[in-house]
Amino acid sequence: MKVKLAAAMAVLSLAVFAGAAVAQALVGADGNTSAKVVLHYTGVAVANTQAPPNTSAFTAWCGTTCVSSVMQPVYDPATGELRGQIYVWTKDFVFAPDGKSLCFGEFIWFALSEGSVYTHSGSNGTCGAFIDPSLKAPTHISGPGQVIGGGGDGTIVGGTGKFGKWNGTYTDRVFVEFSFTGAANYYDQMFFAISKG
Repeated sequence: MKVKLAAAMAVLSLAVFAGAAVAQALVGADGNTSAKVVLHYTGVAVANTQAPPNTSAFTAWCGTTCVSSVMQPVYDPATGELRGQIYVWTKDFVFAPDGKSLCFGEFIWFALSEGSVYTHSGSNGTCGAFIDPSLKAPTHISGPGQVIGGGGDGTIVGGTGKFGKWNGTYTDRVFVEFSFTGAANYYDQMFFAISKG
């Protein structure tokens, strides 16, 4: 069970924070980028093949223990407009005593049209677990599978473009349909909110 859960969360983490992800900055009446970015993704999980960002924040967080996770496009949840890509790396998996849930650290690179935002959740700021299948049956996968619910919180550790001077926090929440047959894993809902200090 621990091996399956670790693999499931690695896939979850991989799809959440590594790949093609898009973000939208809300623009105020004065034309300035607002202090919040909201992003959304549904679809198939994709393994992160992106090289790590060339930033000291990533090097300091990763050390020698992080691994590539996922990469996804991200969209404006209100308009459906593609806003950019995300790339995710993870480390430090820690199981709960019952082996049914775990926490880990993640570094997310939001590569957006307005610039990049670099964030991380420390060493174990993201957690997830399988939820009771009777609460929500998988809708995309065929064969055995279960739904994973999870999310995390962390801090902005750098940026470029319009986000070059941002500091603040981010929150992410996700529901993933995890297949036990080797088929595609689906993100029923992946949500990100990045807030300037």
